[in-house]
Amino acid sequence: MTALVSSGFEKALRKSKTLAWTTRFCFGASLFLIVSGLWRWGAAEVRGHLDQVFWLSLLGLVWLLVFSRLFSWLGLSIADDIIERRNPAALAGLGGAIIALALIYVGGSLGEGPSYWNNIFSAGLGTFGFFLLWFLFELFGRISASIAEERDLASGIRLCGCLLAEGLIIGRAVAGDWHSESATVHDFLQDGWPAAALCFFATGVEGLARPNRKSPVRPRFSYGLGPAFVYIAIATAWIYHLGRWEGMPS
Repeated sequence: MTALVSSGFEKALRKSKTLAWTTRFCFGASLFLIVSGLWRWGAAEVRGHLDQVFWLSLLGLVWLLVFSRLFSWLGLSIADDIIERRNPAALAGLGGAIIALALIYVGGSLGEGPSYWNNIFSAGLGTFGFFLLWFLFELFGRISASIAEERDLASGIRLCGCLLAEGLIIGRAVAGDWHSESATVHDFLQDGWPAAALCFFATGVEGLARPNRKSPVRPRFSYGLGPAFVYIAIATAWIYHLGRWEGMPS
């Protein structure tokens, strides 16, 4: 009996460590995304300059660490749901959220401008819009309950796809040369409105795809990867439609 308890504890511990390291990998991949974006497409005084890329990437890492603490306000927590409760569905959803924040930070740092504070304003505007849409998605879709309580992996994958798509659209919407605060807000609304449409579309999908009494565990491919692919495809199509952002280096 003691051996069985010990074996179960060891398996749980290994699973907890695996999820913890996978979460760290998501942060590492996001940091790599930030570094690569700044090095290749940052402003003229940033791209190709190791010191400038280093400091802006360090700020990006702090950005991720600070704003990832707000995930718990939306029903999911890295510490509670991933590390403590060892929930793979939460890892899928919040992994997408971490990378989405990186996409928005990179987008806000692309284009020419007189000050780094312009980058912070653009990234801050995009991050605010991201959390606002996630709040509305959670308010009407209640996807956190499917992930945290039902531990439904398909729901976690759907959330991942939705948040990645939002990050792609919003990141592109805040990219480009700086003109003024009002112009940045105008471009954000003009180029980023499909993020809101996608949010409401995803909310409708949740009404059909969330677990229920007849089907407490949804198939991860048809109810998870399928919708996630559609969300990301919509975002990719919109970015392709917008084309190059203002100030994009050739």
